[in-house]
Amino acid sequence: MLHTPEALRDRSWESRMSYDPWTRHEQRFPGDAAAARLEGLRSHFVERSAHYIGFPNSRLISFAELGEFLRFNINNIGDPFHPNDGINTCHFEREVVNFWSQQFHLHPASAWGYITNGSTEAIMYGIVQGRDRLENPVLLFSEESHYCLHKIAHLLRLPYRVVASHGDGSLDLASLDDAIRHLDGRPFILNLTLGTTFHGAIEPPQQVLELLESRRCRSFHVHVDAALYGPLLTWIDGAPLFDFRLPIHTLSFSGHKFLGAPIPCGVVLSHSDPVRPFDGSAEYVGSLDTTLAGSRDGLSALVLWLVIQRVGAKGLAALAEESLQLAVDFATRMERAGIGVTCHDHGCILVFRRPDEALARRWQLATRGDFAHLVTVPGVTSEMLESFLQEWIEAMAQGVPDLRPSSPGTAETTAAGGMR
Repeated sequence: MLHTPEALRDRSWESRMSYDPWTRHEQRFPGDAAAARLEGLRSHFVERSAHYIGFPNSRLISFAELGEFLRFNINNIGDPFHPNDGINTCHFEREVVNFWSQQFHLHPASAWGYITNGSTEAIMYGIVQGRDRLENPVLLFSEESHYCLHKIAHLLRLPYRVVASHGDGSLDLASLDDAIRHLDGRPFILNLTLGTTFHGAIEPPQQVLELLESRRCRSFHVHVDAALYGPLLTWIDGAPLFDFRLPIHTLSFSGHKFLGAPIPCGVVLSHSDPVRPFDGSAEYVGSLDTTLAGSRDGLSALVLWLVIQRVGAKGLAALAEESLQLAVDFATRMERAGIGVTCHDHGCILVFRRPDEALARRWQLATRGDFAHLVTVPGVTSEMLESFLQEWIEAMAQGVPDLRPSSPGTAETTAAGGMR
């Protein structure tokens, strides 16, 4: 019964509870002033959400049925496959891990993973696993990778090398080949990004692995950062191969991007063989702790589980197709309006010359140097995009400087160079 949306909306269980400290404390500490502030914040969020097109955060469902679970101290401490007896949602978390393991072709007998507090933790887990598997490895990642790679290298005290990218954000395979050659056989951890942060370029795991094979590399660990495009491209016929059908080692993705979780979270997936608990964890927490975070938010597991239950594989596949088609359609619309735009194949990130500051702030565009981008994830509608375009055209007609380019990709390297 608990596993159905109807059960989640059914509040009759409240009258059957023998333990209810919440009502007493809420009466003791009324929050009239807080309620007014929160209503103002809610109204602000509603208004801003109508002009939110620059970042890859979907809006799928409201998750209202999970509101009652905020009263519980839900702690998914430790390994979700070895939970303790406390208040947790580890069984829901395992369902999430198993669902996405199946989509990414990780064999059920060896599938393992957990829900993280964001993609940075998920990527870091993959790199930690590589560090522990290899002897004195070097971390390799492209200049278009998420900035957290620099942070992770610093925290783990890993030597690293940054591989060059092309002006359109795609990986320079010749530069990667050169970096590997200069390692002289030293083990390395390689992070590949499925949808780089600004351009949405795909760093192709299959081509990279073919390169590693041609160089007879044997001591390496490949982590795929599929933060945005992993849960999107897995449904798309003809998309580049990126999952465990290839000999990758770990893969991670975000829960708050394409999947629309209102709480920042991520998922990391791995083969179970190299997973080891940290020393001394079992007795105190009542669980083996194989995770980086220790105490973990159990509500995120319910959120990602509810997406699977409510939207499901067919719904996610339909949303993925719609997102990519909207990107194609709006890119065509911008070109017809005389505004140059680039968008990678199988992508939903449109890059163009940065409009005036007021317009960029109003529509919450992601900006870098002279360029900006928008993202056509679920919740961003064709009507919103048309409103944005009309406001831009009107601003230019009123004398705001015309920043329309001939090609956003050609000047990107220079624009980004001053910010690194």
